[in-house]
Amino acid sequence: MRLKFILFSVFITLYSNGFATFKTLNICKNDGIIYTSISRSGTPISWIWIFNGGDQLGSLKQNPDPVYYNNAGIFYSYLTTTFNNAQIFLDTFEIIVKDWPMPKFNFPNDTGYCQGNNFPLILNTTNFGGVSFNWSTGETSSSITVNTAGRYWVNALIKAGTRTCDSVYKEVNVNEYPNPTVNLGQDKLMCQNQSFILDGGVGTGYTYLWFPNNQTTRTINVNIPDIYKVTVTTANGCITTDEIELKDSCPHYVFVPNAFSPNEDRLNDVFNKVLNFTPKEIVFRIYNRWGELLFETKDLAKGWDGTFNKELVQQDIYVYQIQYLDTDKKIYNLRGTFFVVR
Repeated sequence: MRLKFILFSVFITLYSNGFATFKTLNICKNDGIIYTSISRSGTPISWIWIFNGGDQLGSLKQNPDPVYYNNAGIFYSYLTTTFNNAQIFLDTFEIIVKDWPMPKFNFPNDTGYCQGNNFPLILNTTNFGGVSFNWSTGETSSSITVNTAGRYWVNALIKAGTRTCDSVYKEVNVNEYPNPTVNLGQDKLMCQNQSFILDGGVGTGYTYLWFPNNQTTRTINVNIPDIYKVTVTTANGCITTDEIELKDSCPHYVFVPNAFSPNEDRLNDVFNKVLNFTPKEIVFRIYNRWGELLFETKDLAKGWDGTFNKELVQQDIYVYQIQYLDTDKKIYNLRGTFFVVR
């Protein structure tokens, strides 16, 4: 293991000149220090080294073996030198050991934002002790907030003096994504059963959602006046919505016969209304002359077969009621009488 440390460690020589001194040195964890005592005045006769935090406790040599620091922290080494004239000097060395390697930290992949949207993106790094940060923006904090497109990078470093203990480089590209182009056109006049094709627009990866019927195709075929809306989403999640109102411009009428004959001759056996339009909602009811409800349906196509409790009603005058919500968003009520022929 000692050989491995030698291969991967940096050795720093600290000199003591035989007088009381205090020196500070920054090193990386697992670095080694070569301590050397050099006397420039007098003749030293003994040396006592104490290495706090090192891989050896101390030494009595003038030039001890290299001392390795395998744990981060602030440690102190001491040298007591005795000279032949009985003078004793104490040298103190402050060793600041920088921790490394940095832990892995998450950094966003290339990302982006949709046109017109606020996009505060926080780029986080690490709060590992002793790390300095150099951002492409010139900032030096551990995280920055960006809200414009561009390429952003950070170089995170752990330095001990001029020596780099560890460094991590990260970068991300922030793009501005275009919104889909959607244009259903100007509002139009139409008659019911007239057909229009509405197109949500073409684009790679587009998805579509139509209102009010929740279709998911690019185009829809409509033949009923209403407000139609489409929401188009791109593969990057950008959304555009557009709507068009198709206004009914043709007169509506409801035809109701004044009699019918439920005699199973397949001619005029069902009493029904005839509309030249499709209402948004409808309720069709039949009453007898005393106001008793005989029949009710919300099915536009369904009519009354002349029965009540599975038996044919008597020949008489009956009352119909038609209540419907039209495409103009108004509710209409129609009432009248008709004759059942037996």
